[in-house]
Order: sequence, then structure tokens, then C-alpha cells
Amino acid sequence: MSDPARILIVDDDPLIVSATQRLLEKAGYEIFTAATGSEALQAAIQYLPDLILLDINMPDMDGFEACRLLKSDPRLIGIFIVIISSTYTDSESQAHGLDLGADGYIARPVSNRELLARVQAMLRIRKAELEIRRLNAELEARVEERTRELRQAQEKLVRQERLAVLGQLAGSVGHELRNPLAVINNAIYYLKLVLPQADPKIQEYLRTIESEVRTADKIINDLLDFARIKAVEREAIPAAELLRRVLERYPAPQNVRLTLDLPPDLPPLWVDPRQIEQVLGNLVLNAYQAMPEGGELTVSSDQLSVFSEQSPNTEHRTPNTEHRSLTTEHWLLITVRDSGVGIPPENMDKLFEPLFTTKPRGIGLGLAVSKRLTEANGGRIQVQSKPGKGTAFTLVLPAAGKEAK
Repeated sequence: MSDPARILIVDDDPLIVSATQRLLEKAGYEIFTAATGSEALQAAIQYLPDLILLDINMPDMDGFEACRLLKSDPRLIGIFIVIISSTYTDSESQAHGLDLGADGYIARPVSNRELLARVQAMLRIRKAELEIRRLNAELEARVEERTRELRQAQEKLVRQERLAVLGQLAGSVGHELRNPLAVINNAIYYLKLVLPQADPKIQEYLRTIESEVRTADKIINDLLDFARIKAVEREAIPAAELLRRVLERYPAPQNVRLTLDLPPDLPPLWVDPRQIEQVLGNLVLNAYQAMPEGGELTVSSDQLSVFSEQSPNTEHRTPNTEHRSLTTEHWLLITVRDSGVGIPPENMDKLFEPLFTTKPRGIGLGLAVSKRLTEANGGRIQVQSKPGKGTAFTLVLPAAGKEAK
């Protein structure tokens, strides 16, 4: 059952107020009263009535001014106002009241039956208007939601088209670029052999070329790995072994302090070592790049066991017996945490999107490839970050159990 409509009677004549209040309360409405325009404004804000019956002649301000003030308050804009007067009954006064925002005008004398009918009519109109507003707001919300969905679908389609083109180019371009890079790499190796005591400037240039070749080779690997994820060849391997390989390949810069927190009793991982080594390498490189002025890189690991209840086998269940068993899933968590610049909140949802990058170098495939490789190995990747406080990427990977036996 809905609450009764609220009506505010504004009149300085107590006899009129009393008679009108009895009539409307008998009809089931909740009634409030005010004797002046100022009291009407306060009561309207306090009670938020559905309808105000407003007299014109009042001691502090007339009903026209009270109507104007009520309608100019955004909090009260939805309240219906009916001016009711025995003196200002001419058409000019009625037009003036309606111009000020009144929703109706009643000239006295008026019978109780007519007054009640007019009040009921106004409340019906207000109810219909509120319903229309609600439907409009609901429609606007649906349109906004649908527009957002269409925009997301369009963006997804654009990404898919870009990825399709990327996949077509990746294979041929990647293989073509690897040949000259291999030649350059061999040339650097030869020059180092024949010029062991070369000028420091020459040695610096050789190191720069070697570093750029590694960067180009990584971009090619990312392109190829994203275009086609190779089959996963799992084996049991300690997390410490994988991290040792990664840190040997990507040693920490001199201005970065490295901390390892790897408990000795961790079970081995059950993953493809080459693929997860690539994921960890991406995360470590990202951490170094996030600390251009130096900082601390912490690599830690922990184990997690998840117990789940297995539903009974209904085919072999006896009538009054239900057998349930617990299964245990073992996971290893590897967290790469830096003390760098952090990730802005607006970029968090885009981190793993292909071709998204905020770096001046690179094409934005490292994290996308890392996510695909992690999921291909049955795991997942999580990220937490605060701008200026650093970032932590956590790999949740399956631990070796009965699969490794």
C-alpha cells in the first residue's frame, strides 16, 4: 500500500485552515499547515509535500511572491502548487499566478466536493508527471548504457581488425628482420674478439648496438608470440630456477636494489619453463623501466592451497546417503614488486590490451603476451599499483602435483 499524499495548506485564516484540513484528512491525505509565506517555505523544505494549497493574502508576503520563491528553489521544483483565493479571482490575477509557476488556480467560494475533486485531479496529474520523469530517466539510462556497449563493441572490433593485420604481418616481418639482426649480432661478437683493447668510445658504441639488437629481438618475439601462442609443454621446475635464468639474462641496473624472498620449501611449478621465463622477463624489465631514477625490486614467492568440495556422483548415490569429497588445488604466487612511478588509475583497465603503451619505446605487446602465456599455462596475472608508490604484478601459477608424477 502506497503512502498517502502530503498536502501543505498555507493560509492565515484559522477557520479556513481547519475546515480544509478536516476535509482532506477525511479523504486520506496527510496534512501540514502554515500561516505565512515564510512558514510555507520552511514547511515545504521540511516535509516535501506533493501539493501546496496557497492563499494570496498573507501578512509577510503575498501568495504570488511565495509561489515564485517556492518554484525557484531546485529542491521544491517538483511540488505542485494550487493558488486559492477569494479576492484575486479575475482572469488577470489567475494568469499572473500561472505565469509565476502555479499549476492551478481556484477561486473561492468553492464547494467541498469541487475542492476535493480539484485536489485529486492535481495529484493524478503530478503522479503521471513523476511517472513520465521516471520513465524518461530510465530511458536515458538505457540509452547511455546501450551507447556505452556500442562504443565498447566498436572499440573491440577496431582492436580485432588491428590484431588481424598484426597477425598477418608478424610472421613474415618477424622472420625477415631476424636475419639482419643475427648478422649484426655476429658482427658485434667478432668485433669484440678482434678489438679486445678498443677505445672506450668504440666499446660504448658496441654495447649500445648490442642492447638495441636485444630490444629489437624482443619486439620480434613479442610479435610472433602474440600472433600465435605455441603449444604448452609443461614440466616441473622450481620457481627459483626460472628466476635465476631471468635475472642472469636481465641483471638489475646499478641504481636498483634487488631483494629475493623465495622460501626453500616451495613446491616446483607445473608450467612451460620457456613461456613463463618470458613472462617473468617482461615483468622484470617493466619494473626496471618504472624506476629510471633507481629504487628497489622485490621478487617474492609463496604457495596457496585451495580446497573445493566436489559434488556427489548422482549415478552411484544411495537413496539416503550423499558422498562428498574435497579436492585440493596447489598454486604458486610469484610477485614482482617495484618502487617506481606506479600506474595511473585510468590506465589500469588497459594494461593488458594489445598495442597499448605509455612508453616512448616499444609497441605495447609485452603485457598482452604475458597474459596470454600465463593463461595458456593455466594461471592468471594480477596487478596492484599506486601512482608514485610502485607496482606489483603477481603470477598465480599451478604447482606441480600429481601431474608431474
